[in-house]
Amino acid sequence: MNQTQTILSPVPDGPAAAGLPDAAPELPANVRLGLLSNGKPNTEPLFDGILDVLVEDPRFALVLRVRKASASQPAPAEILERLAGDADLVIGATAD
Repeated sequence: MNQTQTILSPVPDGPAAAGLPDAAPELPANVRLGLLSNGKPNTEPLFDGILDVLVEDPRFALVLRVRKASASQPAPAEILERLAGDADLVIGATAD
């Protein structure tokens, strides 16, 4: 008996293949981007990949990349204040 097994990938083919626009047209001309790492080792490569994509869009400028001391603790108030004051968009990530 032949059985068919379907394997799905969590990696999208890209915005065009998914029927999405290349970029969000409602974004302002200059988006100041902040990145907040939870401190786990794989978060930095994740952010590197995100930045590889975003640097292609001239609307984004990285202004702040910070890392918490511990994944189990909240970010200190000083870090949150810097992100809130210096960035228009903050991406917080965790990666094991």
